[in-house]
Amino acid sequence: MTRSGFGIIGAPVLFMGVFQLLETMLSPALPLIQRELQATPGQIAWIFTGGLISSAISTPIAGRLADLYNKRTLLLTLMAITSLGALISVLAPNVLVLIAGQAVQGVWLGILPLTVGLFRDTLPPERGATGNGLVIGVATLASALGLILAGPLTSALGYRWLFILTLAGALAAAAWAWMVVPATPRAGANRVDWAGGLLLGAGLATLMLGLSTSTILGWTAPVTLGLFAAAVVALVVWAVVELRVADPLVDLRLLAGRSSAGVTAISFVFGFASFGLLVALPMMLSLPVATGYGLGADTTLIGLYMFPLGITGTLVAPLVAPMSRLLGRRSVLVLGSVLVSAGTAGLAFWHAAPWQIVAGVSVMGVGGATVLTCGLNVVAADVPAQRAAGVTGVAFVAKSVGGTFGAQLGGMVLAAGAVAGVPAESSFVNTYLLSAVLGLLAVAAALVIPGAVRKAEGGDAASAAATKRPVAQGDTL
Repeated sequence: MTRSGFGIIGAPVLFMGVFQLLETMLSPALPLIQRELQATPGQIAWIFTGGLISSAISTPIAGRLADLYNKRTLLLTLMAITSLGALISVLAPNVLVLIAGQAVQGVWLGILPLTVGLFRDTLPPERGATGNGLVIGVATLASALGLILAGPLTSALGYRWLFILTLAGALAAAAWAWMVVPATPRAGANRVDWAGGLLLGAGLATLMLGLSTSTILGWTAPVTLGLFAAAVVALVVWAVVELRVADPLVDLRLLAGRSSAGVTAISFVFGFASFGLLVALPMMLSLPVATGYGLGADTTLIGLYMFPLGITGTLVAPLVAPMSRLLGRRSVLVLGSVLVSAGTAGLAFWHAAPWQIVAGVSVMGVGGATVLTCGLNVVAADVPAQRAAGVTGVAFVAKSVGGTFGAQLGGMVLAAGAVAGVPAESSFVNTYLLSAVLGLLAVAAALVIPGAVRKAEGGDAASAAATKRPVAQGDTL
């Protein structure tokens, strides 16, 4: 493994893993943060909402910038901005400054689509596919580790050390990237569609605000409906603009292609369907054993129950590329989607014993890592090189939006069957089953994707290939 090849994959994967770890650890630490900063529940909610809105806006823009400019420069810039957000959070004297730091830090997700383009430009296809697998695997592992580490770290050191350790890891990854990630060429004289970026940002921001408001005021509140209406108007105007400009931020005609549309739909459905595991299961595990279906688990034990999600995802993700060559990528996507549904459906029928929880979580971990990794590989293989990062950015924004919708739906289902504030067992069963049914929609989306690699979907294969930097002799792993 050469110095350059190792850094191309390792540095951005480490950086994203560190911030995924922080994002997961923040949730259990919120009560401590609220107490120390004397924050209201609404202010605490904005720690996540601000970062979520920032990620939704910045990710497609970062993806397009990665399509146009030197990816090394953009990678280091995003790393610097994100690290600044972590530093602000470390030093925050009050909750408002902490919210600002988290909003700045939210741009970290833009590095994900950038890495797809970076791997495609600088690595052989099989190594790039391995890199995509490691991105998903490490992110999944970090999510599981965060649930285990949050309690002991905050108890022993305080919540600020979550940001201090994250900042240290981020700076180490940035230094690594500075030393080993090579420059990539610009994609001609194309310009960034800033008007499209502003309209898309406005639409996504109002959509996410509407989803956040719905938890407090309700879905039919005038403020909530007004935000949703504003989001629809902004996104419709954005679509009209994108179809008319010569070099749009998001090429909607390309996005309507079978590969791009299929991956985006799968990402949205996966985010939507995952609420059964991420919302309902921790709540059920924490309920007293006396309920007959709770396991009386504390935060650390819940993390241990969820840990197989990360382990299985980390082990399976790098194997997706060879599985796709052996079985065909459409078959792999269908298999992964079925496993996601099977994992949550299994929890609906078998959740009385710890081993049943572990089994259901493990199956979903395998399915989720398979679906997301294969989706990244489809975009890298089928979409023109000058648009691959942008399409990936849109796909992961769709996953984030789907997950937000799913969290709201999961909360409504659980609340509908609650007695004295405690959801009944039937509410959990219904949540898992609904999640499983929604997951099967990903199977339909997977069948849309071509079974064989279609180079430069929506464009000329030769011209797309010409935009790729020839792989140097020292760039192999």
